[in-house]
Amino acid sequence: MMTNEEMLQHAQAMRERGFPPMEQPPEHRSVEEKILHLPSEGGRSVTVYELRPQRGLEPNCPFFVNFHGGGFVKGRADRDGVYCAWLADLFGALVWDVDYALAPEEPFPAAVEDAWAVARQAFEQTESLGADPERILLLGHSAGGNLVADVCLLAAERGIVKPAAVLMEYFPADMAADPMDKLTEAQRADEKEARRAEMGRMYNLFYTRDHDAKEILISPIFASREQLASFPDALILSAGKDKLCQEDEQFALKLAAAGVTVTTCRFARSQHGFTINRGGE
Repeated sequence: MMTNEEMLQHAQAMRERGFPPMEQPPEHRSVEEKILHLPSEGGRSVTVYELRPQRGLEPNCPFFVNFHGGGFVKGRADRDGVYCAWLADLFGALVWDVDYALAPEEPFPAAVEDAWAVARQAFEQTESLGADPERILLLGHSAGGNLVADVCLLAAERGIVKPAAVLMEYFPADMAADPMDKLTEAQRADEKEARRAEMGRMYNLFYTRDHDAKEILISPIFASREQLASFPDALILSAGKDKLCQEDEQFALKLAAAGVTVTTCRFARSQHGFTINRGGE
């Protein structure tokens, strides 16, 4: 087992390596950005990047709350700002881009607490912000998709947060399974894929620590039918070359079986992160 110091050293190395380069250059989007610091649990504050189209917001505009990826270890990156600027400009939307607590410094449940705190405040402040409370969407990529599912599960218990719909992309739904066991035979033979799976093990270790990885706020695929039934309409995108593809689609099927309206789409020739990295097919 790694010491805390070793975990921190590995996490810093992961962050320094950053993310894969974007395959397409971003288009310029005319937006205004403001940095917010919203209160969370345990005296923490969450940094939220608020984006608005430079042309201004129409009354009762849509409101998107976005949770970035990075395995719960890497923070918000430039590509997240590009993505959220695109959303704000294209849809005339108010966007909150959430930079939640990171492991191993702040392991589970810190990121979940931050996600819930921001989602709750988004709903509480919607009207004062000029947005439509009936047009709030939660969006999440990779680890962020897991957090979107967590917010929906908590909302079933606590109320307040009632998104119109959610988008979850190539997200870890089952963190109890060994990432190496998620690889196909061909992927196991691929040195690059095997290294990614080893990295996945490290991400999981840093995030879950001593918690049972089958807890539903870690692995939402273990949620019951009753717990899933209150989810809003959902769009789930999976990547055919991603080891998370099968569990994403299994989660979509579980939502559908619980009576939730679900649209799921597999981008068969794409890798994990293809939307935020502006690549794939």
